[in-house]
Amino acid sequence: LTIAAPRDITAKWLQPRLAAYAAHQPDLTFQLIAADEALDFTEANLDLALRLTDAAGEHEGVKLGEAAFVTVEAAQGGPEQRIDWPGCPAGDKPAIIRVADGGLAIEAAANGFGRARVPLLLVQADLAAGRVRQVGEAMPSLLSYWLIAPLPQWRQKKVKALVEALTA
Repeated sequence: LTIAAPRDITAKWLQPRLAAYAAHQPDLTFQLIAADEALDFTEANLDLALRLTDAAGEHEGVKLGEAAFVTVEAAQGGPEQRIDWPGCPAGDKPAIIRVADGGLAIEAAANGFGRARVPLLLVQADLAAGRVRQVGEAMPSLLSYWLIAPLPQWRQKKVKALVEALTA
């Protein structure tokens, strides 16, 4: 299976689930492609993509988790300075640091730089592990993570099985 996804969601959410799935599928192999921009499923020979978007668009898809962003900081607390990243909802304070993605924003928060506003799905494992703590309530968002693919790929048995496993 060839899967395109941004690096942060691949590291924080997708890889642990793929590893669990692969443990029961010994004949299956994966190719993960870092993709943050528009996708060409044909050119890249993709089976599936994971995107932070508002809908599946022209493709088939399923939304993963709640469409919400949360603000997190180091587990022991930290400064109220904002950590910024592309895709982050705008804040009312200037950022102390700007990083490349939401995963790095979580790491910056965990390391005590300040507070990062990130998708809930992206940070759930870090919250559960106590690496960061949530500040305030979750904020509804138009953006959420989606598994998407064109209809021909979406109908493939191997893609259907993976989508089922990832959404279970």
